[in-house]
Amino acid sequence: MLIDLHAHSSGISHCCRIPYDAVIRIALDTGLDGIVLTNHYQKSYVTDGDYAAFAHRYTEEFRRAKAYGDSVGCKVFFGAEVTMEKHDGAHLLLYGIDERFIEENPTLFDLTQEELYRMVKAIGGTLVQAHPYRKKKHLLDVRFLDGVEVNCHPLYGKSDFADMVEIATENGLILTCGGDYHADTYRPQCGTYLPDDLRDGVEIGRYLLGADEVKLCIHEPNTAEPYDYLYVHPAVK
Repeated sequence: MLIDLHAHSSGISHCCRIPYDAVIRIALDTGLDGIVLTNHYQKSYVTDGDYAAFAHRYTEEFRRAKAYGDSVGCKVFFGAEVTMEKHDGAHLLLYGIDERFIEENPTLFDLTQEELYRMVKAIGGTLVQAHPYRKKKHLLDVRFLDGVEVNCHPLYGKSDFADMVEIATENGLILTCGGDYHADTYRPQCGTYLPDDLRDGVEIGRYLLGADEVKLCIHEPNTAEPYDYLYVHPAVK
């Protein structure tokens, strides 16, 4: 199944222009089998200081999206994109976590990269830096990353594919691909091919960490057709 590992909905991610039901319908229309809903988890969204309430709204958005996805035949998995306050707003994608993890740790954005990494690893999760070269080269400490992302958001004009392959290969990291869709451009047909029997976001995280190779579907900005790329983890080369 082809799953976009980086998607948003307007119920949480203020920069996304459409709600989860439209996000899901468009994903299906584009040929995807599903999405990981990685809404923005960032401090600026908590205007009333009630972090626990925000964490609950965050997980409720996912539950509603998953229920809708189930009703129309689109797989919706749980994830998060944390904006790191102590690292110049860098974005870290969390896979292999569940809703309870967010609700029990509502201030993830205030952690250091190492603190977040160790917390995620303690539950067997996966930490991937989203679009490290989007506006400027801002790769975080690779010692506290599991992977980097090829990001196909058309707005920025580049996926940084070659750079991400080089970073992942040289540092023994995994490689993922996501569309980062916000409905501010066309919907790229991109993602990561995953086994059909993965049941939830926790299993996705474990699969990404343990796979010897993973096939990506990459849709470069302003090109007509996507292409597939097989990434072989450096540990098995």
